[in-house]
Amino acid sequence: MTNKQKKARAAARRRRQRRQRAILIASLTLLVVVALLAATVVLRQMQKQNQRQAMAYQDTAIHADATRIPTPEVQVTAEPTAAPTQAPTAEPTAVPTPEPTATPKPFVYLPVIHKAEITEKRIAITVDDLYQTDNLRTIVKLALEQKGKLTLFPVGENLERSGLAELVKSCVFDHGFEIENHTYTHARVFRLSEQEMADEIWKQSQAVNKALGVDYKQHFFRLMGGDGSSDQRTHNYLTQLGYLGIAYWTISGSDADMDQIKDALSPGTIYLFHSTDADTEKLKEFIPWAAKQGYKLVTMNELLGLPANDQAPYSGVQPAPQPQSYIPDYRTHKHGDYAYIIIQMQDRLRELGYLDMNGESTGYYGDKTVDAISEFQRANGLEVTGQADEATQKKLLLG
Repeated sequence: MTNKQKKARAAARRRRQRRQRAILIASLTLLVVVALLAATVVLRQMQKQNQRQAMAYQDTAIHADATRIPTPEVQVTAEPTAAPTQAPTAEPTAVPTPEPTATPKPFVYLPVIHKAEITEKRIAITVDDLYQTDNLRTIVKLALEQKGKLTLFPVGENLERSGLAELVKSCVFDHGFEIENHTYTHARVFRLSEQEMADEIWKQSQAVNKALGVDYKQHFFRLMGGDGSSDQRTHNYLTQLGYLGIAYWTISGSDADMDQIKDALSPGTIYLFHSTDADTEKLKEFIPWAAKQGYKLVTMNELLGLPANDQAPYSGVQPAPQPQSYIPDYRTHKHGDYAYIIIQMQDRLRELGYLDMNGESTGYYGDKTVDAISEFQRANGLEVTGQADEATQKKLLLG
């Protein structure tokens, strides 16, 4: 092979090598480009997936915030120098403070009214029982002749007497008189059981309603003989029924002579009379005389500045409300008092041998009861007063 041929062959071989390198470079470049394109696609897919995950996480977080009870944020003040973060200390669980027990309110007694504190020349003449219908007609006429009014306290069962209901109805609707409560059978209610006491008060009011043909809201209750004005059960039931007071009197005209009756005349005096023959004769003299002195006869409500008793359509005879419970107040009882709790004390004193009494316990705090209480107090280390204060009553009745 000539040199020329050798050179030609070597040049051809170099050209082939250059082409092969070019093809290799091109192939590698193509591979790199393809790889870059593939990587770009993969990166974009990963970005989209991350965005979708982030959105899903955000939705989940928002839903969780909306349903859970928010807790107060804890603000941390940055320290001037770096310090290791301390784990938060759990706050102690708050112990609920028990609500204070309500202190029972003290028992409130109704006022026992003896006289009105006024300056005008006004008096109230009250007439109790109403056993004698004809005498009541005479007394009513005497008051009307002086343009006056009366307050009547009928015993409930007397309203069934012939002619009395009609007369009482006329007194109320034709002449503006006032009707109040004086028990149904003229019983001493402080000696009765609580239910019997309630029946005496309630049945009288029902008898008045029936006689008048309306539901008539009475304001005052008068005890038989005025006895038992400190009886807590009676005050409790009267308050429950909406009564405003226990009507006593300034002077009993039934037990006084004419001079005493006239001497008692003053603004606000409350006179007690009955429809007996003797009282009717006294009133024939007293009513005209009082009018000549410038006095006006008014009802109890008017004397005390109260509105007239309310009236409503008649609802028929209604059952008596049961007496509501109350907390005994153990008010001090002393000589001259009448109350059911005095009966209980007398029963217990008799049981213990301190009190000697014939028959049933009376509920009257008399001399024997004073002596028995004194002996009980002395024997039990209590202050000896003869009066049944709270400590004495609790020791005696509760042990």
